[in-house]
Amino acid sequence: MYLLHIIKSDGTVETVNNKTKPTFKQMYKHISCDMIEMSKAYYPKYSNRKDGYVDIYFDEEFLMKDSKPNVEATIAWKTWQEKTGHMALPGSLLHGTICIIQKEENETT
Repeated sequence: MYLLHIIKSDGTVETVNNKTKPTFKQMYKHISCDMIEMSKAYYPKYSNRKDGYVDIYFDEEFLMKDSKPNVEATIAWKTWQEKTGHMALPGSLLHGTICIIQKEENETT
């Protein structure tokens, strides 16, 4: 079982259960885009890793659209950068909806 966490720019989070790992095709409708970019972020509550890192999926063309900054996702993304020595251009913010895929560890079979 997989959980798809959908983090919107207004701070609301929707979680969708999936029997199989969600695909880009399934995420397009949640992110409202045609091209997905992937990065990493520090989100311990959505991570199965000891370091708390996750892959995040978002609209690759968000700067060319009228979307609102996603403050929560930007903080998690910048925290990952600080912890790992990665960098983005000064003033960079993530915009729009962000998705995180989490494999459910405690599933019963």
